Amino acid sequence: MSTHPRDSLLKDIQAGYFGDYLVARGLVSADQLKAGLAQQADVNSFLRIGEVLVKLGYLSSEALVVALRDFKGQLRLGELLISTGEIRFLQLLDALEEQRRTGDSIGQVLVNLGSCSQEAVNEALELQQRVYVD
Repeated sequence: MSTHPRDSLLKDIQAGYFGDYLVARGLVSADQLKAGLAQQADVNSFLRIGEVLVKLGYLSSEALVVALRDFKGQLRLGELLISTGEIRFLQLLDALEEQRRTGDSIGQVLVNLGSCSQEAVNEALELQQRVYVD
């Protein structure tokens, strides 16, 4: 049974969003996140990545609770475009694959792929900014 590259990407997205957030906030290092993801995969764990990082001693449980609260308050551009009906989930997956290849912003990739208009991206970015400022 072969797995499609999209299956692997989807797994990375689900596990990696919060992990990437932790790295960006300086709460764990990229190497610690990789070790946590490997540990999570090795044991076929039911634990979420934050729980694994706490178990490994890379993150305190108090810091995990605060980070989870902050993370859940954020809106990502792709998720916002999905929620407004501008794009479908599979279009976002395609765009994320392309973004990894090109390094372009997700908004630019979505426009280049014809998934949505530049106007839709601009409106979503404005809405995103208003939510963060409020």
